[in-house]
Amino acid sequence: MNMSSTGWDNDENLFASLTGGQAIIDWFGFCPRFHDASLERLEIVNGNVLLAIRAFRMTDEVDQQGHFICDRHALVTLRMSGVSGIRLHGSAVSIIFGLKIRRLTANEAASDWETSVAPVKGEIEVTFDTSIGLYGSIYSKNLAFELQPMPI
Repeated sequence: MNMSSTGWDNDENLFASLTGGQAIIDWFGFCPRFHDASLERLEIVNGNVLLAIRAFRMTDEVDQQGHFICDRHALVTLRMSGVSGIRLHGSAVSIIFGLKIRRLTANEAASDWETSVAPVKGEIEVTFDTSIGLYGSIYSKNLAFELQPMPI
């Protein structure tokens, strides 16, 4: 089940321009959506968020059992600083359906943010949908990626 679907698509130019973004694109060979990746770690500390995802590239090749062959396994870490808003729902175990990023083109409605200042135009939104588990959005002033290739 795809939860928390949005009406917008990933901003690939923004993705590539962020620290570590082009390295992620080079590793996978395209701008990934992290479909079927597992959420390994989520930390919220002093206005910063760390989101670590165990990801892979699914090829169009199949093995002897008829399963798609996956390669390019990696731990991808998103480091967000200056976090202005968080909306998360679901349970701690999570398989990501898709992850998208964009830069906000308008301020969020202040009435939607009762306990914090609303995210504003120019900030970055990271939204992830789920097949199972946690889904939601995180808004921040800064986003950087880290890539750690992993054995299968």
